[in-house]
Amino acid sequence: MSPISPIGRISLIGLICLMSLMGCESSQKQTSNRVTTDSAPYELLLIADKDWLKTADGTVVMEVLNSSILGLPQQESNFKIISINPNAFSTTFQGFANILHIDVNPKYTKAAFKVTRDIYAHPQTVAYLTAPDGRAMTDMVIKRQHQIIDLFVNEELKKEQANLKRTYSDKVKRQVKQQFGCDIYAPKEINAVKPGKDFVWASSNQLDNRLNICVYTYPYSPDEGLSQARYIAIRDSFMRENIKGEQANQYMTTNPEFVFIRTINHEGRQIMEARGLWAMKNDMMGGPFVSYSQIDSLHNRIIVAEGFVYAPDKKKRPFIRRLEAAIQTLSINP
Repeated sequence: MSPISPIGRISLIGLICLMSLMGCESSQKQTSNRVTTDSAPYELLLIADKDWLKTADGTVVMEVLNSSILGLPQQESNFKIISINPNAFSTTFQGFANILHIDVNPKYTKAAFKVTRDIYAHPQTVAYLTAPDGRAMTDMVIKRQHQIIDLFVNEELKKEQANLKRTYSDKVKRQVKQQFGCDIYAPKEINAVKPGKDFVWASSNQLDNRLNICVYTYPYSPDEGLSQARYIAIRDSFMRENIKGEQANQYMTTNPEFVFIRTINHEGRQIMEARGLWAMKNDMMGGPFVSYSQIDSLHNRIIVAEGFVYAPDKKKRPFIRRLEAAIQTLSINP
């Protein structure tokens, strides 16, 4: 494999934490025969009073919805937001895959968050945020910000995973199966595979937007579990050994100042999600990565699936989200 090429270093400041779920929420599902074709991936249709969005409370809500993806070398929003007034919501907009209604009205007794699906089209997610006043709305949005963002992001990831399971890299799937006994669906263009000890690196080897996936394992320690500090040290150890530059003193490292870690529940499994920036030691190279670590209790090990991107002078969101969808497909087989 050829080494990873340069990318400019740009600082990223952020903090991510787990938020408790508060307020009232319900979920409904309706079926529509219409197919969603009217919106691009990661487009969010926001239906709200535009005058209210210009108020202090509305500005806070928009800042949350326009929040950037953590772990990228430049600011890129989770979504492209298209906002309309409620009276403008017509059939023209009903084909959007992701729709968020915001309604601030004294007729409500408390703030609430409701999710429905496939009302006007399929597949489609429609969420409703309602509150009696602006303060109640902002309080709810701030407390539920990760839940709201994750709702729509996860729907996009599911669509990408459905595509990957139809068209995927057979080379990556075979190697990961042979080496770790696991299944994974990587993008088809990732077809250069390099195995190592308890480690697999696969790359698309493209010059301008290179996609990479790594899978590796290390022993599980009940005393440490999914340890954040241990993760960074072990990642650096694996990358130093397996992903090197053209010179002997060049190898991949983790930028410890820009790593954001949280624990999530994915399909009933506890996952340690890490996002951040990697760099090549002694060279002007770098980019973003995302990884999922989980415990394989049957084999007494922790297995990590990671995607990292090299795409100089390009937006990274489409690439990192595609890799995130891929590493989420990793399944541990008995």
